Amino acid sequence: MNKVHFQSNIILFFIITVLFFISISAFDPFISSYAKDLGIAPAVIGSVMGVTGLASMFFRFPLGIFSDILNKRRLIIQIGLLITIIGWLIAFIEPNAATLYLAKFLDGVTGATWVLYTVMFASYFGVHNSAKAVAFLTLADYIGALAGSVIGGIVANSYGYSYSFLVAVIAAAIAFVLTFFLEEKKVLVKKKKQDIKQIVKEQMTDKNLWLLSLLAIIALMASFGMRVTFTPLVARDLGADAIALSWLSNTFLIAGGIAAALCGGFFYKKLGLVNTAVLGAALQCVVAILTPFTPNLLLLFGLQAFSGIAFALNFTVLMSLSIMNIPEHKQSTRMGFFQSVFSFGMFFGPVLMGILTEAFSRSFSFIIIGILSAFSGIIIKLFIKTKTIGNQSSVSEIDQVG
Repeated sequence: MNKVHFQSNIILFFIITVLFFISISAFDPFISSYAKDLGIAPAVIGSVMGVTGLASMFFRFPLGIFSDILNKRRLIIQIGLLITIIGWLIAFIEPNAATLYLAKFLDGVTGATWVLYTVMFASYFGVHNSAKAVAFLTLADYIGALAGSVIGGIVANSYGYSYSFLVAVIAAAIAFVLTFFLEEKKVLVKKKKQDIKQIVKEQMTDKNLWLLSLLAIIALMASFGMRVTFTPLVARDLGADAIALSWLSNTFLIAGGIAAALCGGFFYKKLGLVNTAVLGAALQCVVAILTPFTPNLLLLFGLQAFSGIAFALNFTVLMSLSIMNIPEHKQSTRMGFFQSVFSFGMFFGPVLMGILTEAFSRSFSFIIIGILSAFSGIIIKLFIKTKTIGNQSSVSEIDQVG
């Protein structure tokens, strides 16, 4: 692939990824409020929001394996985009608890294809630059979610919460068309059936990968339990309308996007991967404990910004470490396993906070998330070991878990 062709593929893939994230997040700032307006109970709202993670948990690993077998990542990406179009059209036409649950479940199936976006994009850069590629592609997550939140907020404020579903549908449709112009880099290693079994066994018995996945669960519990589900309800109680809810989410995304952009060139060099992740976990702990006691929207917006920074610092490191120095023909399976396990956090975070809110109080649920975040920071510091290779200032290899 020549340089011009390489650059055009990178740009096109980045645009498609931005549209992908618009399609799975344009409605997120409003779902919990919309569900509350429909008379749905907090525990059920938590289940609706969490089912995305449940679907992702079951589909990401099989998709990674299936992709490594077929070596056709683009096709699976296209199917995922069609699925989200169908789900949100149904929820728009007949909005109720059941259709919202179905749409969020299908949203999780589409979200599971993020495994393939990550690995396919990294394949353009080569094995040794995979960490930088992942950090760069993470920007598309923030840009897409931000664009979706802004457009969704304008549409929801003008026409109603449910119309934000159409933003997702349109974005997915555009991305689907653009994928036909994308060139897929084929992995040259031919794999036999027994090779696939061996690769799967390697990943499932890798204690480093398990540790990274479990830490990512806690990070996703905080993000989906707080930002996506219950922080908007705190904002509603403080008088936030649809536009304010949209910009509350945007504040998280803008701050997180800036932090993610600075990871490769600043935080990794100054602090190293481990300390960057520890800083993120510690900051998330503080934000979680303070959020339910915020007296006004201004302070809530400030905490939301720090929450975005915290998540970006922590989660980007975990993503980068998961496929660093891993051969290309193993990356889809490995990333699939990693994302499948951490998707439990997307499901369990909202569900746990919903249950704790009904059983005790909303404030108590935030405090529990804070305690878990602090625990993850301690585990990262104690058990994630790294080493520097050559003269590189960033960490480039994981040692065995201590």
